Amino acid sequence: MKNSAKNKIKALLLSAAAALLPTHAQAEETATFMPDLGNNDDFFGETKRSWGKVFKNIAKLDKNGEVKYIASHRSHMSHRSGGGGGGSGHRSHYSHYSSYGGGSSHYSSSSRSSSYSYSKPKPKTAGDYSIGDRTLKTGIHGSDVTSLTGYLATALYINRSWIKEKEGYCLYDATIASAVKHFQKDAGLPQTGIADQTTINKLKSWNNSKTTVILGTRELSYSESSTDKGTDVTELVNLLTKAGFAPDPKKIVMTNDGRTEFTKDIATAVRFFQAYNNLSVTGRANGATIKALKTKAQ
Repeated sequence: MKNSAKNKIKALLLSAAAALLPTHAQAEETATFMPDLGNNDDFFGETKRSWGKVFKNIAKLDKNGEVKYIASHRSHMSHRSGGGGGGSGHRSHYSHYSSYGGGSSHYSSSSRSSSYSYSKPKPKTAGDYSIGDRTLKTGIHGSDVTSLTGYLATALYINRSWIKEKEGYCLYDATIASAVKHFQKDAGLPQTGIADQTTINKLKSWNNSKTTVILGTRELSYSESSTDKGTDVTELVNLLTKAGFAPDPKKIVMTNDGRTEFTKDIATAVRFFQAYNNLSVTGRANGATIKALKTKAQ
């Protein structure tokens, strides 16, 4: 029994010494070590009772009294080791499997990799933009610019006939930029001519009675049920006066907020001007009439 104990101790010491030796960083293979324990019968008798035992995850005694070293290595991830059934396992970035038994050692490794497919988002086309998706400025065209011009026309900052198109959508050109700048002035915003989010939000909720309408932005006409009024009517009266066709000053009607109404008397003055200048006599202050008035008033 003494020799048997000594042999066991010797085997363990040899196992511990072997564990301290430099190993490959990935422990690519396991080593089988056969210590010289002599021919002591007591040792083999003892090993029959000890085979299958694993000593501190370093060595294992098999039925033949051979000492098997268990492959192991360190990882900065998780570490799992186990004995029994003849194997040890370790899992890090990859999955490693090692097996041993029958006087031989075997080590294999397998790797698992995950692939991710990344598809680049499809770039937006001019028709994909809604108003407010981006800041609008000169050179841009798209469905959002079309929406912007609609708001500008409704708020009397632009005449729809002035709008130019590109690829089926309204183009943000110098005319649109000028209209935006005009609106920004009325709204008390920085006059940049660029339709940013603040400008767009203000424009959407704008009250037309606050618009300082430029003459020519709309066609002016008289109706008993609906009367045009604004700063453009005031400008029209001034041009008619300079051209020698002034309406009766006593019949000029002003609103409480300082806007001039397009009255029947003003419509009559427009008819006289049209008749004397070979224009269609309609009493409406359209583009051709306004252009002729500006020429005569110079």
